[in-house]
Order: sequence, then structure tokens, then C-alpha cells
Amino acid sequence: MNKILQEHLPEICGAVIGLLLAFCFLGLGFFKTIFVIVLLALGFLAGHYWPLLKSLVNKQQH
Repeated sequence: MNKILQEHLPEICGAVIGLLLAFCFLGLGFFKTIFVIVLLALGFLAGHYWPLLKSLVNKQQH
């Protein structure tokens, strides 16, 4: 069972993400779901680039 999970992990993750999106579209509606996805992406980008932005601000202060 563990070997099957390891071999098909991308497909399983894709299926779970698709299922969650389907529930969001059905429960929230199209535009609210798109809004949540956009905010999620912005939050991800802010978290990803936060150390870079923090180091740039610290360099400008010194």
C-alpha cells in the first residue's frame, strides 16, 4: 500500500485538490471560489518572498 501511495502521489494530490475545488465551487459559487484562490496565491507569494523583502528593507535602513 505504501509503495502504491508513493508511486501515485501526484495523481492522488491532484484528485484531492480537484475534489476540494468542486466542493468550493458548489458551496461558495464561481466568483467567491476564484476570489479565495486569488487570495491564496497572493498569500503564498507574500510568504515566499517575505525573507527577500525583509532583507531589502534592512539593507535600505543601514
